[in-house]
Amino acid sequence: CEALTESLTINEIMNNPSSVSDSDGEWFEIYNNGDVWYDLNGWTIKDGGSNSHVISSSTIIHSGEYKVLSINGNQNSNGGLNVDYQYSEFDLANSSDEIILIDPNGVVFDSVAYDNGATFPDPNGASMALVHPDSNNGLGTNWVESTTTYGNGDLGTPRLPNYLSDI
Repeated sequence: CEALTESLTINEIMNNPSSVSDSDGEWFEIYNNGDVWYDLNGWTIKDGGSNSHVISSSTIIHSGEYKVLSINGNQNSNGGLNVDYQYSEFDLANSSDEIILIDPNGVVFDSVAYDNGATFPDPNGASMALVHPDSNNGLGTNWVESTTTYGNGDLGTPRLPNYLSDI
């Protein structure tokens, strides 16, 4: 009997877009690098402070799939981003902040705490991209600034692998 791997990884973070305002263009990406699929309905995204949002609709993420969660689901006003889920009551600070992903049973599945450029990249108009989905995303040295253009001109690889040429 083979063991199944259960793993979701916060893989890319756009906390400071430049083609649109933060309130329109912030997003982050989750990658399923496990063997099972998940429905994120009922999961919580939060930070270490008061920002918290419970995902309120079915959002299936299959093995090997990327999902983008954003503050704005409208592609015409969010910088040209194709969004899988739009959240509210949660935002990404431009300096230091956290993204914590919690399942409906209260289990923290993944978390990232970026640090205003101390060890993590601190780009404007570019996402922070994990060098490989199996890398420890809690270490700032495993993140780089994206260089691939998407949508209306910001840099990142939403819903796609973080390209080796990009990192």
